[in-house]
Amino acid sequence: MLLPEGYGLYPGHPNLGGYVRFFNLSTGAFVRVHLPLFDDHVVLDSTDGLLLLLRHPDTAIRLLHPFTGDIAELPPVWPLLPQIKPGISRYLTAEMKVQELDFFLRGVCAAVSVNTAGTIAVMLGIDIKRRVAYATAGDQRWFLSDWELPHLQARTMSFQGKLYATAVNPADKINVYYICRIDPPQPSAEGNHSLTLQPPRMLVKSPLLVGFGNAHLVECGSELMLAGFTDVSLAHLAVYKVSDLIKGKVVPLTDIGDHAIFFEEHGLCVSAKGFPSISGNSIICRRRSFQMVETGDFNPLLGRRAMQPACPRIDQYDLGSGTWSPAIDEDVYSDVTPASPYTLAHHIFTCCYRSYWNKGLMVCAAIIPDWSLKPNLRIGGDGWM
Repeated sequence: MLLPEGYGLYPGHPNLGGYVRFFNLSTGAFVRVHLPLFDDHVVLDSTDGLLLLLRHPDTAIRLLHPFTGDIAELPPVWPLLPQIKPGISRYLTAEMKVQELDFFLRGVCAAVSVNTAGTIAVMLGIDIKRRVAYATAGDQRWFLSDWELPHLQARTMSFQGKLYATAVNPADKINVYYICRIDPPQPSAEGNHSLTLQPPRMLVKSPLLVGFGNAHLVECGSELMLAGFTDVSLAHLAVYKVSDLIKGKVVPLTDIGDHAIFFEEHGLCVSAKGFPSISGNSIICRRRSFQMVETGDFNPLLGRRAMQPACPRIDQYDLGSGTWSPAIDEDVYSDVTPASPYTLAHHIFTCCYRSYWNKGLMVCAAIIPDWSLKPNLRIGGDGWM
């Protein structure tokens, strides 16, 4: 996984000299690699140890193996826009094209597969539009699914070359969760060397505990897991094996070994063996605070300052004991920028926020993730993603 350096040191920053750092989620090993191509590339996603890059200004997608330097060339994504936004003008400047693609850059999830003939296929889950784009290395253009994803409960995620999503049906009267899978594109039945993308395959339709909220799919070891809160008070968390849910076994796990799951916008899992400062058999996430704190506004009716809930914290939930403890010392969700140096847990948690992760920023409510040093890559106040 690409390490967010903090201090605004995004990949390609002059102070990094063309180097970026990666860390292994299992062993905790850190590697420094020279990748000068970030001068005109932006990272969109990371999957299976590969980096999905977008080149500016032609919007070409490139799949990079950071340690071998191998690159798979994929088509520009700009031609997708008229398919998603009919009526869009073809006569736009490069900067205007990037601005129009902000929906794509804010929420893409990549899945990479290689067939028996060695053809590299890439699927891009465009969550905000509930569509999937796909292409193979060497194609001239991207193709767009002729179907929509269901109503998503969390970001799509990649696992073993496929896309997975959690969803709900608004028509259901009970809290039923669906898990669906999008398989890689397959040769068309017409035999004209084209590929087709089949609609999502429903794997799980399961009633879970009320208040489960936004359930996150996370790869933990070699298993696909579903993690989330079990009640509306957000006091307890649960983890399920997706393979168990497929069999109709709705039993939460109480032990995930030395693994620690991080989740927010995205989810990831690390091994406590490789990161001694992180406890195993735990989940690290944002948790609502139940403490009340004074505001700066004096309330004359009460004769004291008004009260409001304290800012959320990043806490750690022990699956064995069901207890909470602080995971990150920094006050991430206040309006004050946390002091450095940052904890390792804060660096890892930042990987769950792509809009901070690819900009060399540490996740913090006081920091707006924009390209302050690359104004030509800025979109509004939120940067590329």
